[in-house]
Amino acid sequence: MNKAVKLGGLVCALALPGLAVATPLYDTFGPLTGANFGGVGIPNDSVAISSQFEDGANTITVAMNATQRHSNPVVTNDGAGTFFAGTGSNTGGNNESALTGALWNFNFYIDVSGPGAILANYDIKLYYDFNPAFDNGPVDLGVINVTNGILASANPLATNVQGSENLMFSYLATSIPGYLTAPGGAFTSFNPNATGEYNFAIQVARAGWSVEQVRMDVQVVPVPAAVWLFGSALGLMGLARRRVSAA
Repeated sequence: MNKAVKLGGLVCALALPGLAVATPLYDTFGPLTGANFGGVGIPNDSVAISSQFEDGANTITVAMNATQRHSNPVVTNDGAGTFFAGTGSNTGGNNESALTGALWNFNFYIDVSGPGAILANYDIKLYYDFNPAFDNGPVDLGVINVTNGILASANPLATNVQGSENLMFSYLATSIPGYLTAPGGAFTSFNPNATGEYNFAIQVARAGWSVEQVRMDVQVVPVPAAVWLFGSALGLMGLARRRVSAA
């Protein structure tokens, strides 16, 4: 039976030496059946996916994508792990949330299947970026120690963890020893109005050896006024698909 736990607050530690986070890396790019990224209505048709047969009978899958938050303008992609989102922030497009966030979320999916397999047997870290420069490496990235978060959760035997997060959420800018290392360098918070590129990755290791990883990036560009008007109209008409995972 698949046991799932939402990341919500599964939060990091130290980066694995040698991890290079710059260009997208995945095995396949396309739909990920069964992924809901912790919410309802979050698109799962364009996802960077890496999967590895490991430890004889287990399969570990890691995946990421970026999507619009609630009824904001649609996030597009190049079909090869790079997503395109707009600048700006709001409470979801049409006041769908009590929290202000960027117009887009980054989403993740981590799963292991096989006899006796649990995610806590692996060293899993999720990397995220506040620096709008292109092709950032891991030195100044934020890192979430997913394994420690699972072990501290109500379900330490989880085989699946997935969620949808927003770079404006305040917890991502505050280090929590053992669980989260906030980004360092010159960018210690996220500016939703800055254009540029943001890098994301999931790294899975076991006993010091790399098992699997996936990488994607999000390029942020200004949103044309016409797109804003169209997105708002959809939201008011109730035709936009709601994003409830990142309230």
